[in-house]
Amino acid sequence: MTKCILIFEEFQNCLNLIQKFEEKSISVSEATVVSPAVKNITAEQRSLIKENEKVTKVEPIDKVRTLNPKLDRAIRQRSMMIWLMPFGFIAGLTFSKMTNLSTFSFIGLNKLGESLLGGILGMASGYMGSFFSAASININRNKEIRSILNYNKNGKWLILIENQVGLEMPWLIIKESEAIEMIILEN
Repeated sequence: MTKCILIFEEFQNCLNLIQKFEEKSISVSEATVVSPAVKNITAEQRSLIKENEKVTKVEPIDKVRTLNPKLDRAIRQRSMMIWLMPFGFIAGLTFSKMTNLSTFSFIGLNKLGESLLGGILGMASGYMGSFFSAASININRNKEIRSILNYNKNGKWLILIENQVGLEMPWLIIKESEAIEMIILEN
C-alpha cells in the first residue's frame, strides 16, 4: 500500500485531481484533502468545499491521523487500553488469589476484598502500560512530515492519497495534476 501527499496552491486543483480519478474509474482507498492551517480561506473556496462535500472529504490537519503524531498516539493508546486494562484486572485478581498475600490487611479487607483491590491495581497498571507503550511507539517517523506541516502553515492545500491493496497508484494522472510537490510517505 502506498501513501503520498500532493501539495497544491488552490483547492480547485485538488478537486480536479479527484474528478479525474472518477472520470477514469480509478478507485483509491483514501483521498483526503487537507485544508491550509491559515484561516484565510476565501469565500469562493468555502463554496467549492460545500458544493463538493459528497465527492471529497476536506479535513483540517489536526484530524488527519497520518499527519498528526499526537492524534495517532491517542488512538493507539485508546486501542491498547481496551486490551490491557481487562488483562491487568484479571492478572491482578489471579495474582492476589494465587499468592494469598494480605498486603492490605491493615485496612481491614477480607480475602475477597484483597483480591478485588489486587485486580483494581492490575487494571491501573494496564492503563499505565497502554499510556507508556503508545508513547514509545512512533509509526510516523518520516522526516517529510515537518516539511508537509510547513507547507500547510504557509497556506497550501494538501491531498493525501492511499491506493488500494494490490492496485498500482495512478502515477501518470498524479504527475499530470501539476502539484507543487509530491511526497511519498509509505511504500
